[in-house]
Amino acid sequence: MDIKTYFSEKLATLLFLEIKKSSKINDFTILDDIYFPVRTNEIIQKVKKKEDFDNIPVNLFIEGMFYVLGADEHFKYNVEYKVIINTVPNSIGFIKGVIFKEIENGNYEEAYIMLKGLLSIEENEENYDKIFLLVDKLRLTNIMFKDEEIKLVEKAKKITRYSNAYLYESLVFNSESKHDLALIALRNYVACGGKQTTDIIELKNELETITSFQKAKEMVTDDPKGALEIFIPLMEQLGDRPDIYYHSAVAYRILQNHEKAIYYLNEAVAIDKDLIEVINEFGINYACLENYDVAIQYFRKAFEVTKSIEICTNLVMCYLNVKNFKQARIHLDIAKKIDAKDEIVCQLENLFTEGK
Repeated sequence: MDIKTYFSEKLATLLFLEIKKSSKINDFTILDDIYFPVRTNEIIQKVKKKEDFDNIPVNLFIEGMFYVLGADEHFKYNVEYKVIINTVPNSIGFIKGVIFKEIENGNYEEAYIMLKGLLSIEENEENYDKIFLLVDKLRLTNIMFKDEEIKLVEKAKKITRYSNAYLYESLVFNSESKHDLALIALRNYVACGGKQTTDIIELKNELETITSFQKAKEMVTDDPKGALEIFIPLMEQLGDRPDIYYHSAVAYRILQNHEKAIYYLNEAVAIDKDLIEVINEFGINYACLENYDVAIQYFRKAFEVTKSIEICTNLVMCYLNVKNFKQARIHLDIAKKIDAKDEIVCQLENLFTEGK
């Protein structure tokens, strides 16, 4: 279910009462027949108290109108509702009180919908601050509200130097693991005068660490030395993560420093002994050191889990180097079953054919 459908279902819980043409609401005269919304739970309470339907307080209609404005910005009578709300004295103060009570009672979605309606009448930083607190809380328990938060961020950015729009944009990006974008948004928050609290500083430092790590990972193949210049200082912050040691090991292997690579692989294994990529990397390094018997042990362990054709062909080459042609043939046949057209498989098959 998308958020629009969800709000439509919320809207369906309202009761709409027909108000005839020429009726008056304060100084506003109804020009055409119209339907006024009332939140159903309010009507139920009146029924229980045996109150007359004809004497429904105007405030209940106002509350319903704010709810409709928040749930469906394209509702048929929204223009009329806004005029009426602006006509009724203290309607904004009243709805703020209702929203406060809903929050106190833990009815965050109801409060959010009415606060969204309030924003359509009174768009200011104070109301954005309140609605961002609500929508961010709702996003953590209901992913549908992520799109809502993003839309609010884009609207709030139109307010000159309103820093919190960028803060919540950063939080959304961070939740999506888009750490580079989250850091940019957080820097915009600071640039717009956002307060640098302890939490903000910690988030900024965390994002800088993660983005540096991501950058270094992308550099490993083409610039392993440059990657290591980033990895090594980051180990103080990320020393409990096996992946920093794994990627450092890959960089050292590319630099042909296999002993150092194995050292960092051991660091990774000390944190998580079951990472298959680490096990495979052990095999590659021992093979590069021509310690094929040990390499075979690691490759076999990795292949049992992944059934990867790359690992299988690595096994074939290791067996060939220790002159165990029987196991080499067995594993080449296994590789052919995985992908007979694989380039390395074809080269190995030709090697066997030429050797006969």
